[in-house]
Amino acid sequence: MSEQQDSSLQGQLFDNLRSLITLIDQLRDLGVQEYIKLPRIAVLGSQSAGKSSLLENIVGLDFLPRGEGIVTRRPLEMRLIHKPDALKPWAVFDVCKDQKFFDFEKVREYIVELTDKATGNSKDVVPDPIVMTVYSRDCPDLTVIDLPGITRIAIKGQREDIEKVTLEMATHYCQDERTIILAVCPANQDLSTSDGLQLAIKLDPTGSRTLGVITKIDIMDQGTDCRKELLGQIIPLKLGFVGVKNRNQKDINEKVRVGIALQRETDFFAKHPLYSQMPPDIMGTKALIQKLTTILFKHIRASLPQIIREIDQKVQDCEVKLAQLGPGLPRDNKEKMQVIWNMLTEYTENLNNKLRGKFDVKSALQKDTQISGGAQVKLYLNELYNEQSGKNYRVSREYTDREIREAIRLHQAFYIQSCHNQRRLRDPAIDTLNEVFTYVDSLSNSILKKVFYRFPTILDAISDISSQVLTEQKNKTKVVVENLIDAELGYIFTNDQDYLTMNASIIPQEDKEDQKTAAAAPTGDNAAGTANTANTSANTANKPAAQANKQDTDPEKVLAQELSRRLDAYYRIVIRNLRDSVPKAIGYFLVRAAQEQMQFQLYNEIMKSQSVMGLMSEPEYITIEKRYHQKDIVSVEKCIETLEIRSTINIPTTNQ
Repeated sequence: MSEQQDSSLQGQLFDNLRSLITLIDQLRDLGVQEYIKLPRIAVLGSQSAGKSSLLENIVGLDFLPRGEGIVTRRPLEMRLIHKPDALKPWAVFDVCKDQKFFDFEKVREYIVELTDKATGNSKDVVPDPIVMTVYSRDCPDLTVIDLPGITRIAIKGQREDIEKVTLEMATHYCQDERTIILAVCPANQDLSTSDGLQLAIKLDPTGSRTLGVITKIDIMDQGTDCRKELLGQIIPLKLGFVGVKNRNQKDINEKVRVGIALQRETDFFAKHPLYSQMPPDIMGTKALIQKLTTILFKHIRASLPQIIREIDQKVQDCEVKLAQLGPGLPRDNKEKMQVIWNMLTEYTENLNNKLRGKFDVKSALQKDTQISGGAQVKLYLNELYNEQSGKNYRVSREYTDREIREAIRLHQAFYIQSCHNQRRLRDPAIDTLNEVFTYVDSLSNSILKKVFYRFPTILDAISDISSQVLTEQKNKTKVVVENLIDAELGYIFTNDQDYLTMNASIIPQEDKEDQKTAAAAPTGDNAAGTANTANTSANTANKPAAQANKQDTDPEKVLAQELSRRLDAYYRIVIRNLRDSVPKAIGYFLVRAAQEQMQFQLYNEIMKSQSVMGLMSEPEYITIEKRYHQKDIVSVEKCIETLEIRSTINIPTTNQ
């Protein structure tokens, strides 16, 4: 690339810089920085590192407060706008945009006034920034934030943890990857111990967004210099270092103008035996301004596409949140009823889908690991009579032989068994019914809260109605369940072929395996060994009468044992029937009926009670949240309009 082409490219680059900086400043004014990080330059350094003098050199004006201790106690955001045709420079503060300050002594006083107003005339520091725009033909196009200096020792009127406060504030501004750090280090201090540079390296370990500035070069001890520091041989930074000569205290006391001080700086470096031999792009304020503008331009150019994407995403996020908050509340009762009806439809559909176990995309996207409603209900139903259905369970163990003999004598054996087990079977069934009801009611309430969260005043009324619907269905289901149990126990009957085959005779023939089991099992007075006694009876029937002992041929004993066996066999049939019929009854009369009737009954109850309409109002926090997101959308839409300026910015491509 020829020198002429390079000069033309640089001229185009800096012509576009103002447009890019203006674009970022406009986005900042629109409040974008609250949720999107914007490119900026933050000046970081310790107290008395020479930051104020450096910034005045960059601006070309004397306007910053001076004094002992921390002078900068609020971040000062300076937006510098180069105005070649400006006869006189002026400043405008964000808090009074209609007022122009042509007297920069007044600017200094107003900065102090705004600082004292925020800090209450104390010496403390506050994070709320002062925003000031300077228009001048001598200043470059830059936006720079001057941060309070890092302070180790508190003075009178300051909080004791001033070092922590200043470090946290500097960290807050400089940790963002879109912030360029201008680390100011005095030359008369060891570079490795500089507070500003240490924090910059911590926040920017690669040094890719930190530009070092070495001040007070002219007051170094005789025989010393900062050549190695400027060349990055002590601490390397990708953006490098620049050395400057600021006004010293004598110059400030004598009110030497900044323009004269800048000329003296140029002469100092030009005549210095060492610094005059160094690269000119790292010496002096003009070199610093040139480097800063180049860095900021490239930084904004690289960040802008991602900023645009983040702004577009913000619009989508706001629209989604507003959609979730729902449309505005209508005033007409008919329209209110339509809103309620739509929400009731959403609620019942969600409840039905949950109870049916239908795949829910939202739950899947949210990685919801909870068991679906229908599966949870079936878990409750599967547990019913689980213990009684086991192979080793014997209902006859609940009776002694004496109780069975008495029942035989009264011809009431199965009747006694039925009465005895009525509560044993009824209680688990009712408990299961209550568990399913409680779960469905809880599921219903959780869905209602999600659907009606906009209207907490009406939520309670709707919740009461839905619980009432479920309670009515539960009560109906309870009657059905109790009737099923009563039918099983109150009327002895079965068509079970296995039972009828095995119990065709008073002493049925058992298979050989049962005989072995009976032979191995111990005998006892009660019916705990039912299988044993039943099989013993079978063995006795196959023996000659002469070989049978007296106990084996006791008719009453044999009959009691046989009756115990038949009770166990019949009870197993009862349990099998109830394990099927009771869950079906609960599933049909409670769960399915709730699914089918909930929407209709809710609508009818609401139509009967016009007072529900009066309860329909949004809580204040929902209204405030809506306004907040609507305000964000307006702000972001203005940002999008502002970003259209990018189509008029001709950004040259370079290999730099």
